Parts: sequence; structure tokens; C-alpha cells
Amino acid sequence: MINTSYGQVLHSENFNVILDTTKVIKGSFVPSFRYRNVKQKFFEVENTADISFRVKRHAFTIANKLEYSRFGDEDILSGGFVYLEHRKPTEQEKLVIESYGLILWQEIRGLRIKYSMGANVRYRIIYTPQQGLFAGIGPSYEFERWTYSGTADTTLIPSDPKPIEVIKLRANTYLSYKRKLSDQFTLDVSGYFQPSLGRPFMNYRLASSSEITYFITKNIGLSLLYQNTYDPRPVVPIDVFFHDLQLGLNLSF
Repeated sequence: MINTSYGQVLHSENFNVILDTTKVIKGSFVPSFRYRNVKQKFFEVENTADISFRVKRHAFTIANKLEYSRFGDEDILSGGFVYLEHRKPTEQEKLVIESYGLILWQEIRGLRIKYSMGANVRYRIIYTPQQGLFAGIGPSYEFERWTYSGTADTTLIPSDPKPIEVIKLRANTYLSYKRKLSDQFTLDVSGYFQPSLGRPFMNYRLASSSEITYFITKNIGLSLLYQNTYDPRPVVPIDVFFHDLQLGLNLSF
């Protein structure tokens, strides 16, 4: 299942990873429903899709997500993203260079738009037909435009609120573990640390993702996913913790 709560951190390790398989093409389609704990009652219907494929010795991943939400009494297009990734896999080398670009928006948190691009060195620590352990590190550039639409306490909103724009260089590090527990169950766990290159211990983000999938058939599964993001210094007054619990149908090929 591919998904992301993406409270500024895109959980990209949830995407299908074509370079870690022998398939030439792989993808999934995930419709789901969600309830979130934000300042008003929030119900959401969303659709996420991705496809990964090989062209000779190059691997590409394309993913997108759109959310339709009801926030209190208001109908909104609350969030979404477009994600592109390129890798050059090899059969012998454990190190792979991966580059990516991202456009993301999340109105319920106040994130009007985010642009990000970067590159990682990905290392295969363990890789067998039953399990895989991967680590990655690299620099990234990001631009964010924030508003106060996600601020629950109205006393913290300025009398003349204006969008806030932030540009940062960050390090992107992650650790990811994937395991086939049986013919029906798979486990996918990942953690992310994204410090600012200027002030790594003052300005950083932490995130994690845990997912278990039960495959009803070879191509249809039911996934339970929990993700969270921690940002101790948010740009606007919002909760430093963002939690996301989701149950969804996973249609893969």
C-alpha cells in the first residue's frame, strides 16, 4: 500500500520499490476513508496511486494522491501530492543513488504548497526474498508556503494574517524494514529524520510509519497503517505531533 500522512514528511518508503524486486512493472491503487483529530470534525475520502517501472537499467516511480474532505461544514480539496523518483539499480552493488522531486499541499494543516527536490544514497543492509532492511541519506531543498488555516487556537492568529514562506536545506535520512510474514501478511516499517543543515538539533523533523497488510487474494489486500510526524518548531501555531490512522483497500499488480 502506498500512502502518506505527509505532515510535511512524505513517507516515500511506503511506495512500491521496483529496484528491490525482479518485476519490470509494479503498482497499486488505494481508495480509503479517514477520520482525523484536527480542530473540527474531519472526514475524508481519498485515492492514492503509484506505478514503478524499469527502462533498461533505470527505475522510475510516479505517485500521486488527491483527497476530498469535509472539514466541519465545509467541503474542501484538503491535500495531495505528486512524486517522481529515479534510481539506477544494480544487481551487484548495495549502494544506489536515488533522486526525487515532490509537490505537496495540505490545507488542513495550513500548508498551502510545498516544493522539494533532493538525492539520497540508498544502502541495502539486508535483502532476501522474505525481508529487506534499507537505509538512506542525502541532501534536500524545500520551499513551503504556510497559512493559519490549520491553527485551532484563534488567539494565536495575527490580526492581519499573511502567508509565511520558508526555504530550507535539509538532510534526509531514513531506515526501512520490509518483511513477508506469510503468504497472506506483509509488514512495512520505516523511520525518518530530517534535520536542517544549518541547525540540525534545533530545527528537525521526525516521522515513522508502520503498516501491516492482509492479502485476500494475490492482488487485493486490506491494510492497516499508522503514521506520525513530529516537528518541534512548526512555522505556524499547530500541534507539534501529527497522527494518522488509516484502514484501506490495496489493489496492486
